[in-house]
Amino acid sequence: MEESSTGRDHILIRMEPATAGPGKNVAQRKDKLRRAFKEQVSHSVLERIKQTLSGQLVRISVTFLLWKSSPEFTNTRPVKDLDNLLKILLDVIGSSNGGLGLVKEDSYICEINAKKELVDDEKDEGYKISFGPYSDDEMLKVLENYLSNTKSS
Repeated sequence: MEESSTGRDHILIRMEPATAGPGKNVAQRKDKLRRAFKEQVSHSVLERIKQTLSGQLVRISVTFLLWKSSPEFTNTRPVKDLDNLLKILLDVIGSSNGGLGLVKEDSYICEINAKKELVDDEKDEGYKISFGPYSDDEMLKVLENYLSNTKSS
């Protein structure tokens, strides 16, 4: 884990990025990513991110590092759809359905910068992620009001 000059935490998770696209067992893919977070990022760093983002709107930047393979392999990794890559990641960092709770609610994520990047070696596959606050007082007020009304119902 690194920290950028903007103060946003950067996390690097080494594993093949998972998608929510066609195929079996999305729950198993989410669980594998959740375990990778817990194994590769210290508990104190995850807690610091939770504390930093607690009650705030969130901005996320993620680079999906995809192995480009070699001519001897038939490899579909580089052609994974960005929306399917994001779905699993957002579910894992969220608070519902066994997520890590790095973000209070999915609706608090107001900006996402996502891209795919090819890597030459399979061991370099993974996720490069940074989290930071997003500023919009009106949006925050609307979300807090909505969530307080739904929880009191």
